[in-house]
Amino acid sequence: MELQDSSWTTKRNALVCLDDLQRSGADVRTIYLPPATAQSWDSARYLPEDEPYRSTAANIINTLPRSETGLAIYLLPERAFAILPPFPMRTDESFEGTTVDPLRRLLTDDITVGVVMLRLGRYAVGVLRGDSLITSKTDTRYVKHRHRAGGQSQRRFERSRERLVRELYDKACQVTRNVFSAHQHHIDYVLLGGERHTLAGFRKRCPYLTDLAPRILSRLLQVGQPNQKALDAIATEVWKSQVVTFK
Repeated sequence: MELQDSSWTTKRNALVCLDDLQRSGADVRTIYLPPATAQSWDSARYLPEDEPYRSTAANIINTLPRSETGLAIYLLPERAFAILPPFPMRTDESFEGTTVDPLRRLLTDDITVGVVMLRLGRYAVGVLRGDSLITSKTDTRYVKHRHRAGGQSQRRFERSRERLVRELYDKACQVTRNVFSAHQHHIDYVLLGGERHTLAGFRKRCPYLTDLAPRILSRLLQVGQPNQKALDAIATEVWKSQVVTFK
């Protein structure tokens, strides 16, 4: 089988896909792989040597990018598709037949997620429980645009700009601590949104995020302006899965 398409889909669409598959009555081999297993695939552990889907499963896993959240794979005679869930898969097993409950449970769980969205000049911080935003804070902080002049004037400008960026990082770090603190022991995962370079500088500057590092997923949320409107709608982005189809 060859890769046909790869796209991101909402929680609702992913659940509809699972329902359709279950109702179809198709001949399906189901495989669930948590992150560690997905990165060190051993086909013999999941599929017997004479299993017709064994080579197909191995080809799919070798084709897909490394997934920090694991995989759900559904193998059919003429096609197959893999779902890379928004949060780490817990089930580590294969099933003869259509078994969608492990992924459905993950997609409907009340997972608590800390969200930090940051761009130069603005940030938004919130905590989601399932689809619901339970606390949030947004603010702005002025950061100068880049200066195109040269000489001493440019160096003074860059020093001033770097100071403003540090102040933005420090303020956003403190707000993140304040917003997360009441829920810190319940936060399962943290997701960041914004421009990759800005977020990298923020993580280096914010010791609180260093403490949370084991819970920070590498996937970056797609966000325009980090404001309350973006936070109110962020659950849709947080819960997206990647669906890869093969034919």
